[in-house]
Amino acid sequence: MTQTTRYASVLAKIGAERSKLLSESKLKALAENKNLAEFAAQLRDTSYQEQISKISPPLTTRKLERAFNENLIETYRKIIKYSPKKAGKYLSLYLLRFEIEHIKALIKATSAKLTPEQKTAKIYFSVEDYFKRRIVMEEAVKTSAPTQMIHAFKGTDYFSPLNTGLKNYEETASTASFDVYLDKLFYEKLYAAYEGLAKKEQPYADFYAGTENDGFALVTLLRGKALNYEPNWLRLVVPQNYFNLSKSTVEALVSAVDFDAALKIVLDSYYAKYFAKAQTPEETIANAEKAFKKAVVLHAKSRAISEAFNIGSPLAFMTMKEAEVYNLTVLGLCVDASVKPDEIRSQLLI
Repeated sequence: MTQTTRYASVLAKIGAERSKLLSESKLKALAENKNLAEFAAQLRDTSYQEQISKISPPLTTRKLERAFNENLIETYRKIIKYSPKKAGKYLSLYLLRFEIEHIKALIKATSAKLTPEQKTAKIYFSVEDYFKRRIVMEEAVKTSAPTQMIHAFKGTDYFSPLNTGLKNYEETASTASFDVYLDKLFYEKLYAAYEGLAKKEQPYADFYAGTENDGFALVTLLRGKALNYEPNWLRLVVPQNYFNLSKSTVEALVSAVDFDAALKIVLDSYYAKYFAKAQTPEETIANAEKAFKKAVVLHAKSRAISEAFNIGSPLAFMTMKEAEVYNLTVLGLCVDASVKPDEIRSQLLI
C-alpha cells in the first residue's frame, strides 16, 4: 500500500474537521462578550454546540472547559482512528496527556479526601475507553488514600513512577513529586513513539516532538534552579533523551550554581530564541512556555496544507485544534473575570 493510499482516509477526515475550526476574527470577536452566557451563545453555530447544550445550569468556566475538552478528545479519536497504524500510535500521545492529567488530579483529590463523585468529575472517560483502562480508573476513584490509589494501577506503566513518588509523598505530604515522575514517563513514551515511526516519517514529527520534549527539560531545569532543588533530584526528573540538546548541556544546567547561571547556558543553546530574561525567574519561565506553545502553533499553521501524505498533516491539524481549545478556555475565564477585550486578545495563541 502506498503512502498516498494509507493517508487518504485521514486526510478526508482532517479536511472536514479543519472546516469547523474558528477563524481568527471569530476568536477575537469572542473577547467582546460581557458574560459567560453571551459567550456560550456565540458558540451555537460551532462544532462545540453539542457539548455546550448538555451543560446543566448554572453555567461555569469549569463546565465550559470540560465541554471544549470533550469536543477535543472526540476529534482526536476520529483522527487517530483513520490514521495509518504507526502514525496513530504516535498521535495517541495526545490522548495519553489527558490520562496522565487524570492520574495527577486523582492523586491530589484523594490526598485532599474528596468524594468519589468529585473525583469522577475530573476524568474524561472516553480517554479511558480508548486505552481500555476505564475499570482501572473507576477502581482508583473509589480509593480513600494515595497508597490504595497507587495499588489500583498495579500492572500498568504508571505503577513504578507512582511508587517512586509515594516515598517522597510520605516524607513531605506534597503531591508534587508524583507530577514530575508522571511527566518523565510521558516524555519517555514520547521519545519511544517517535523512534517507532518509520524513518521517512520522523522528519515531519521532529519539530513537534523536539520542541515539546526539549522545551519541557529546559523549563523544568530552570524552574528547579529558581526553587533551589538539588542537582541529584533534577537528574531524576528530566527526560533522558533529547532532540536538539546535548547531554553535556543538560548536565551543565543540572550543575549550574543558580538560576542566572542556568539561564546563561540556555541562552547559548539551540533554543535561545524562546528565552529572554524578565523581572523574575517565574516570569522568564512563563514567557518561555508561551513562546514554545506559540512556535508549535505557528509551525502547524505553516505546514497545514503543504504536508499532505505523511504524519505532518494530522500533527498540524491536532495542534491547531488543541490551540483553539486553549484559546476558548482562556476566553471563557477572562470574559467571566471581566478582563478588557484587548487584554484577553493579547493572551490568545493566534
